Amino acid sequence: MIQTVEAVRREVVVPVSKQRAFEVFTAGMTSWWPPEHHIGSAPIAEIVIEPREGGRWYTRHEDGSETSTGFVSVWEPPDRLVVTWQIGADWKYDPSLVTTVELRFVEEAPDRTRVELEHRDLDRFGPDAEKMRATFEQPGAWTATLGHFASSFEGAA
Repeated sequence: MIQTVEAVRREVVVPVSKQRAFEVFTAGMTSWWPPEHHIGSAPIAEIVIEPREGGRWYTRHEDGSETSTGFVSVWEPPDRLVVTWQIGADWKYDPSLVTTVELRFVEEAPDRTRVELEHRDLDRFGPDAEKMRATFEQPGAWTATLGHFASSFEGAA
């Protein structure tokens, strides 16, 4: 029997419009993504999410190398973004592994947006599924990443 591993869900509220939240999350990821959260051997120069379905999600490093994270599955600005997470339990890009990260940008007020993140399909990690779910559940994982994102708006209110 195949066991389905529960998705990891996190959310954060930011003091900007959902349009601005979506823009900063996607086009401005380099400015807020935790620098220690990368799989390359050199520091991050730029994180790119190509703004279209099928677009790449990758990191360009200071030494000119690139590391892939995944691809854009759904591009619906400013409401929704779905990307694949194709980094294995060994923290290397794995083109055969496809887990899903969905982000929803929900307007709470004209200048207040709730960003909901769901990382699902974790059963695709196979024998490492529960270990990876526990990793993504840790405070230093998606919680910290969304915290960095929220911190990028300090002083914006």
